Amino acid sequence: MKLIEIINKRCNCKVIHVVIKSKIGERVAYRNVCEDNSKEYIHRIHSGSMELEIKYSADKELSDEAVSLLTDLIDVYVENRAAWEIDEHVSKSPDIYAGRATLDEMVKVATNALVYSSLFDKAAVMFFNERLMELRGIYMIGIPPYTEEQVKAFRNKRVPVEQSIIKKLQEYNQYPDDIEMHLELEDKIFSSIDDVKLSNPLIIAPMMTGNKIYGILITYSNNKYTNTHIFTTRSTARLLNTMMMAAISNQKYEYTTSFYKEIESEMRNKQSLVTLGNYVATIAHEVKNPLISIGGFAKRLMKAVTNEDLKRMAGIIAAESIRLEHLTEDILSFSRKRPPKKEKILLKKLFSEIKPLFETRMAEHNFKMNIDIPDDAYIYADIDQIKQVIVNLITNAMNVMENDGTVAVNFQEKDGKTNIMISDSGPGIPLEVMPNLFKPFFTTSNSGTGLGLPISRKILNNHNGDLTVYNSKNGAVFTIILPVE
Repeated sequence: MKLIEIINKRCNCKVIHVVIKSKIGERVAYRNVCEDNSKEYIHRIHSGSMELEIKYSADKELSDEAVSLLTDLIDVYVENRAAWEIDEHVSKSPDIYAGRATLDEMVKVATNALVYSSLFDKAAVMFFNERLMELRGIYMIGIPPYTEEQVKAFRNKRVPVEQSIIKKLQEYNQYPDDIEMHLELEDKIFSSIDDVKLSNPLIIAPMMTGNKIYGILITYSNNKYTNTHIFTTRSTARLLNTMMMAAISNQKYEYTTSFYKEIESEMRNKQSLVTLGNYVATIAHEVKNPLISIGGFAKRLMKAVTNEDLKRMAGIIAAESIRLEHLTEDILSFSRKRPPKKEKILLKKLFSEIKPLFETRMAEHNFKMNIDIPDDAYIYADIDQIKQVIVNLITNAMNVMENDGTVAVNFQEKDGKTNIMISDSGPGIPLEVMPNLFKPFFTTSNSGTGLGLPISRKILNNHNGDLTVYNSKNGAVFTIILPVE
């Protein structure tokens, strides 16, 4: 530690060890071996919520003047302790020092240092997705320590942001000492890192280069804020941004050398899928008509026979025929190219036609469907295709909810995009399932075909839109994204 060198020189002693005691516990910040025969002394200094125990060797105990100087030096350390902590952790990490560490490791080191310094009680980092206009949770640390489940939940956190907030963050550097301006951002984004009620607002600082926002650093302290809190948050956000730029730069060479191989492999896979899709579509088409016939004869047989065993077996044949009909229809729908026939659709009217389709199920399970859409909200889309997407999403939502659950439908228009959010009050989507959610034939349901979501996304892609998903604290949220026309 550079501080130790300064203390040794200015106070004419040799520091052997430094123990820091704070809210997060006790730790040895520095240790050295005493190689001379000088006497050893211990001096304790209290500063805020911290106590420093300094053991040193010298010819005699420090004079009042030396103690005063030592106290001033420690005050400087305490005032800038987060920066000292980051410097200490970075110097101990050869991977970070050499630029080989991953971005996650860099974020972890810098964020941990803020809390280890005892200046802050909580700290978190979120990255910004410019395409989706949302902040994504990366890492958080706090006192008392968070559980693994809480950290995982934060990593899955998605916070939509408006363009006005991004503009506010871009103006951040123009007001470096304006505490009120920084704290104002907290209400605009969210008021808590971990959904726990806080006594102070959050401090939010952007990680940015020029006007481009890459993420935000969020800090929180139970103590009264000073300019030190603002300055430390701001300077650490800059450091994180520099680390991010270095990581991106170091990865560019690997990326460019493997890029063409990845593209070539992807092209081969896509060609194989197209060929396979054509075969599967042909088979599905040939199978569909016989299946309809089998199902029809099985239903007639159920009515004609009196033997209960035969009637039960005919019922099984009819039910399985219907299931296979649905599967073949899904396969044909997925493989078929259907250009959308767009027309102006009033969303309020569309949902008034869709809601009755679920009335029986809502009554059976006491489900609620809350639709919050302006009367004049509209989209340009193929009405049959868009209805298929919405019905599929609401069906999926009801499949994962228990009795008394709620499906919520909300509308938002921003940045030239229309967003229709369909959320449920279910358990959310497991993190390990997320990457496979839109893959054909992937399903966690015993009765599903695994084609509903891929078909829905394909329909929206054909509309120059998209289908996205994230977990909120109440359940899963699927967002239908369509261009404003």
